[in-house]
Amino acid sequence: NKCSLDSSRNPIQSDFPYSFSEDGQLRHKVTCEPYRFTFRLDDVRGTEREHHSLCHYITQHMYDLLERNFHLIRVHLEEDGFVFMSPGALYQPGSLLVLIQDWGTVRSGVWSWKLSAHEGLERGSQIPYLRWAGGKTLEHHVHLVWERLVSRSSAEHIFVVAHGYGGLAFVDLLCYQLEEVQRRVKAVAFLDSSHNLWHQPLGKAGRDWLKSHSRTWILSTKPLNRSVGSLKAGCPQISAGTQCHDSSINKTFTKYETIIHNASSSEKVIWSKSEEKYAQIKHRLQAKTVLNKNVGGF
Repeated sequence: NKCSLDSSRNPIQSDFPYSFSEDGQLRHKVTCEPYRFTFRLDDVRGTEREHHSLCHYITQHMYDLLERNFHLIRVHLEEDGFVFMSPGALYQPGSLLVLIQDWGTVRSGVWSWKLSAHEGLERGSQIPYLRWAGGKTLEHHVHLVWERLVSRSSAEHIFVVAHGYGGLAFVDLLCYQLEEVQRRVKAVAFLDSSHNLWHQPLGKAGRDWLKSHSRTWILSTKPLNRSVGSLKAGCPQISAGTQCHDSSINKTFTKYETIIHNASSSEKVIWSKSEEKYAQIKHRLQAKTVLNKNVGGF
């Protein structure tokens, strides 16, 4: 099959007789012939319907690619409209790439529906720009490191320490590799992290996991390890004992060094003295219950 049509790459359910091939060429679903727009002088309405169907199909296909392949999220505006944006794009220092298409029938992700239909998505869509921009992000790098290295590790316990924007990159990984990260990672320490629940597509399961498996040390005038009383992406926040972003790394080292050491030999991560005391009381109660059962002849 020369056009290599793949239904998994074209999940959009449509009566439109054409579909994009693996290399981004629009081909007929049956004959695999390249798309050709039919302009009929004797049927203006029929021509308009075909134009509308073509634009609608290309738009929906591109929306799917933006969300599924490039992990962009829809950000709804106050009016009846939305834009696509990388998670955390507004919080990343450095450069921000903004793509603005023409007006009329073209929508997000498309430069020209004519070029997309006749010359392929590499020529008519914004994919090359997105690939160039997305391929250089820290999020992409973290995904690559996880897939090629960390996920293949034989380590029984994996601990993550993420500083600044590294925290956002880890949460981005969690958004798309939730089950595996939950299974492999035992604890996460965020240090003055840039992650933000409201701008990253993390579901309830991910938030619940972060709440019990991570802590966030933030810049504060309070003493080191003192609770600051608020939440961020489900993570209890703790004072880093400094107001300097760079100093937060060394200030908190002793604390999470102890946490990692204790967690390596325990099923549960103990983050604070209060949790340690609770665990000791719970252990004594369990032991007492077992003792009572043995005395009772069970």
